[in-house]
Amino acid sequence: MSPLLTRAILALLITGATPAKADIAPRQLILVQDSGWMEPFLSAEGSQFRPFIEALAAAIRVPDGTIAIATFDQEGQVPGRMSPRILYAGPYAAAPIQSAVAAIDLPRKAGGQAYADADFNGALLGGIRRGLLGRDGVIWMVTNNKNAPGNSPAVERNTAAFYAALRDSPAITRIAAYPVRMPLKGRNFEASGFVVYGIGYGAGGQRALDAALSSGGLAALFRHPPVNLKPVLAGGVTLRFDKLDSGGLQAGLENGVLVVRGADAAAGTVLRLTGHLDNGLYPQRIVAARLILRWSASGPEAASARAGILPDRVANLPPQGESEALAVSLTLPPVPRPAGLGGLLSGRREVDGALTLQLTELRLDLDPAFLERVRLIFGSSLLIGDQMTGEVVAQNGTLEDRLPSLFRDYRSVSEAVVTLPVRIEARFSPWPLIAASTGALALLGIGFLGAAATGRPRTCTVMLGAFPKRAILRPFRTTILRAPDGSHWRVRATLWGPARAHRLVEVESGA
Repeated sequence: MSPLLTRAILALLITGATPAKADIAPRQLILVQDSGWMEPFLSAEGSQFRPFIEALAAAIRVPDGTIAIATFDQEGQVPGRMSPRILYAGPYAAAPIQSAVAAIDLPRKAGGQAYADADFNGALLGGIRRGLLGRDGVIWMVTNNKNAPGNSPAVERNTAAFYAALRDSPAITRIAAYPVRMPLKGRNFEASGFVVYGIGYGAGGQRALDAALSSGGLAALFRHPPVNLKPVLAGGVTLRFDKLDSGGLQAGLENGVLVVRGADAAAGTVLRLTGHLDNGLYPQRIVAARLILRWSASGPEAASARAGILPDRVANLPPQGESEALAVSLTLPPVPRPAGLGGLLSGRREVDGALTLQLTELRLDLDPAFLERVRLIFGSSLLIGDQMTGEVVAQNGTLEDRLPSLFRDYRSVSEAVVTLPVRIEARFSPWPLIAASTGALALLGIGFLGAAATGRPRTCTVMLGAFPKRAILRPFRTTILRAPDGSHWRVRATLWGPARAHRLVEVESGA
């Protein structure tokens, strides 16, 4: 089957799958190779292979989840049974799983002489159809990564299609591997170990695999971290801060965001942090990388801020290791106070942005300790390396060249990016607010006094023509007064100064 056809089948499987309900855990399938090269694990005296499979099932179990146990060889070679062969499917239960694992055998081809061969591509597609029922889930493939020498071109094409599907199919979202040392000698073959591949199928399978890899169950079962194969940078590189050098500022991570408090908005802020670059990759070692730190703001207030990092290069950073101390600086310009009354009343302003650390000129290689640990597992010329150029490479190439090509995909990586969200709480001086508040209070007081004065009557002397007259008047209210000569006057008092009087025109009435 061609790699292109395999990817098309995988796409049809995932698009035709019935979406699982959010409260139903994705299925998990433990798919065990049972071809002839597995003979030492399945028949050698004292082999701990079967107990290991049982322990794997216990380590990956989740509440309300379904686990299937199955074996695979090559479809059609063993009369009377298909591949994969489902031995158990249901909720986790130790007794039936133990019985299913005990039923794993070494089938023979028609004629009963030779052990069955392995078809990894058929196992992958069949595992998705029969084990996962075409739905999102995780396949835990247990294999010793060997094929018989001189296999037919069809077997070699299937092996190439298997690796092409793992690497290129968008349906395969996540792959991790655990190489396991288990030296055994059977009646016919010897073995040094095997590999457990965790293959996440669909978005739900990716989440389920990530959850399993971070669980305590697998950490207790395996002595070393998983090898992240897809995506290559899974596990990632992170920038971690552990010291703040700027006086008067407070900084810390809150829900994955670096929050800085106490910045002076009017004067700007220089934030100085001491941090480390953590290499969360495994088993890749960062041989060398150049560091470029950039600041990006979500608004115009701090778009001109500048970021820097020293030293600007790292080298020889082992997997799961940290760099030497890095000095990170962020120079924030003055932050303008928001316009209007709301800005005047505000005592702070939040500036959101992100620090982006770009690792360029990145060179990775495999950790020498890892290569030494897996030397016996992958050192055979019988490996199913899908990109080997014949036996010459298998015999004369380095150990890394003998690894399945998925283990070498890191060679195409030359850049990595680390992004850290940042929120800066910039404080404004309280004096403008105090001055505005004082002025407002003064105006309020004046208004209050004016209102009080307006409503209080006062006794004053008002001139009605040539006649002075004392009267009780209220400011800004009009009163009609009569002078001693009988004339009438309209009188209006003010808060200050003499009252004003205007004589009214008398209208004479005739007979």
